[in-house]
Amino acid sequence: MIKKYFAALSATALIGVAPYALAASSTDLTVTGLITPNACTPSLSNGGMVDVGKVQVKDLSPTRYTTVGSQPMQLTVACDAPTPFAINAIDNKAGTSASDLYFGLGLTSNNEKIGYFTPLIQSALADGQPAHSIRSIDNGASWTRIYQIIKNSLTSTSVVGTLIPIAVKDLTVELMVQTVIARADSLTLTDDVAFDGSATFEMKYL
Repeated sequence: MIKKYFAALSATALIGVAPYALAASSTDLTVTGLITPNACTPSLSNGGMVDVGKVQVKDLSPTRYTTVGSQPMQLTVACDAPTPFAINAIDNKAGTSASDLYFGLGLTSNNEKIGYFTPLIQSALADGQPAHSIRSIDNGASWTRIYQIIKNSLTSTSVVGTLIPIAVKDLTVELMVQTVIARADSLTLTDDVAFDGSATFEMKYL
């Protein structure tokens, strides 16, 4: 499987050998993949940057989460030819989100989770035609309709009313990036607190 992505991604593994176990005299290693002539390039308007600016502590609710910014952004994917693909959204601030589904904004100096941001999906056009956004949490085995991009899952495109990924050459998705701060009584806010969320949208060919 060929992937195109913006940020480095690493994986590690541990192989353990149990003592006294009888081992087979041989084992197989199989490598499979696909070389495709078609490539897709994702891009975000405004360089993918959202600047919420200064947020006053007095504007934060002490008892509930507060939305402090909503900024429109356009996601486009341009392919050499119609290609079935999905976007794997990776949280570059993993472990800091105040939500299990959305992207982290970092931690305070006391290791408190500041909040999260989420790209809400407003509309999608696949090769000029209205389309739906669908999500898979089982690596493409099944899909459900979605209205936001969620971390650690695949987001793809389907014909309106269906749940089957389609091949697309040019995709345009209108997003609204919503930034949310955790309840003020869960944060230490005696000094300035900077927050900086980051996500990588990785192409995965289906």
